[in-house]
Amino acid sequence: MQSKYGCSLKLLGLVLVVAVIFSASVGSISAAPRRAVSLATMPAGTSTYTVGAGLCSVWNKYCPFTVTQQPMQVTGPAFRLIKNGSLDLGLTTIWAINACYTGDDPFWDLWRMKDFAPCPITQLNTGSVMRYGFFTTNPNIKSIKDLEGKRVFCTQPGAENDVQVKALLKAAGSDYSKIIDVKFSQVSDATQGLLEGRAEAFYFTAAPWIEEIARTKKIYAVAIPPEVVAKANELLPGWGFTQEQLAKGEFGIQNAAQTLAVPFGFYARESLEEEIVYELVKTMYEHHDEAKQVHEGYLGPWTLERALMAIGAPIHPGAIRYYKEVGAWKPEHEKANNELLAANRRVK
Repeated sequence: MQSKYGCSLKLLGLVLVVAVIFSASVGSISAAPRRAVSLATMPAGTSTYTVGAGLCSVWNKYCPFTVTQQPMQVTGPAFRLIKNGSLDLGLTTIWAINACYTGDDPFWDLWRMKDFAPCPITQLNTGSVMRYGFFTTNPNIKSIKDLEGKRVFCTQPGAENDVQVKALLKAAGSDYSKIIDVKFSQVSDATQGLLEGRAEAFYFTAAPWIEEIARTKKIYAVAIPPEVVAKANELLPGWGFTQEQLAKGEFGIQNAAQTLAVPFGFYARESLEEEIVYELVKTMYEHHDEAKQVHEGYLGPWTLERALMAIGAPIHPGAIRYYKEVGAWKPEHEKANNELLAANRRVK
């Protein structure tokens, strides 16, 4: 016959074994690796890479998951990965996000997307912009209409801004057929052409290439007023053009001028968990001051006030949840979002 003390010892032993197993289980759960979230940016040296690196440093500090940056081409190749579910996030222009979502973009040959576009993509926000404009060495060219009859480095065959510049000319009431379009393959070709006088103007991004001209010639920005930007948005819905300013002396230009800009935005695969997106958006805005220390110029613009400048694809529910919490989600955003959802022509 077993004593009551023997039973008690066995019971105690069983309790200890269960406690050890439970402790080991808890320990293994707490020691499990954090969920990894992938982010596509362009390679090192680009603005999107810098933005991605700065935000990853903040996300990985405060979020309960890890964001891993993956340098690549952020349009065609990244969109393909978004569709097959092997990429979580990316950063590119709003018009490219819209093109991916709708399947309406004319550059499927260039991006090799004919076989899989449109894609199940959502947008998180907007922030920094790429400013475009006409830059001229002729001080008498003050408006886009003044470009008629002039030699202009206007189109770069195979590049997306060919469609953009022609829509902009139409929006300004300028006849493209009356402009002598000096086509170019590289920015350096157009830069050298302006210096040599082979053209009087160049349509491209506002960037340091202008400084090369400004060292030996006076160069001016041609004004692009708000009504022209608004008309360009009507002609190319989903491209998300915004109004920006060029300061006198910036890149060496002789005048201040309003110009057109294309916003950048973060995108996510449609099936990415709501809680992850919510944490991403919340963290990047609540710790914006910390992120912009990486690069004020590139990360400074990613403020909550600029988060919804343009909507090219439906905003992810996790992002909407945060915007509603802080009062940033307005009726116009709801309307734009619903219109995109209603026009959804994607093949699942």
